[in-house]
Amino acid sequence: KVAVLGSGVMGSRIACHFAHVGVEVILLDIVPNQLTEQEQKKGATLEDKAVRNRIVNDALQAALKSNPSPIYSKKFVSNIKTGNFDDNFPEIASCDWIIEVVVERLDIKQQVFEKVEKYRKPGTLITSNTSGIPMRMMCDGRSADFKKHFCGTHFFNPPRYLRLLEIIPGPETDTAVLDFLMHYGDVILGKTTVLC
Repeated sequence: KVAVLGSGVMGSRIACHFAHVGVEVILLDIVPNQLTEQEQKKGATLEDKAVRNRIVNDALQAALKSNPSPIYSKKFVSNIKTGNFDDNFPEIASCDWIIEVVVERLDIKQQVFEKVEKYRKPGTLITSNTSGIPMRMMCDGRSADFKKHFCGTHFFNPPRYLRLLEIIPGPETDTAVLDFLMHYGDVILGKTTVLC
């Protein structure tokens, strides 16, 4: 079971890629801080579940409408459950792999990882889709178990079609984690995995 944190262009499409190989996915994003005009006209509030999940649901729908399709068949969308960072973050405790795909800002990534560490179970894989922020900076201040299970998994856009998957170790990443990700990326995700 995989949690994808961040539902933008990459996050939503990474979630789709995992879903169409049969993996159960939790796709999470932030809660909106204001209502749209349409929501205001309907009398919605910021507490309504549909509003709270608007960003993640809109991102997933946009991905599913994109061409080429990020998912092999629409039937696999049922493998994706959406939610938000405020209400659903504790659900990452049920996941085996947590993939961070938030904005490319170290401070925001560190805030997300602090929250991840609060809820993840020991031994859970944690990876980042970053292409430029050093792994050592992202796991700074994290526990030994976090660092042992943390590395970069850089997917290329669109993830379903571009075969390259970079596996980027952190300074303390366990070699068994790297071996697993290299194998899983190749055999299950259909990628050309490259250790960077």
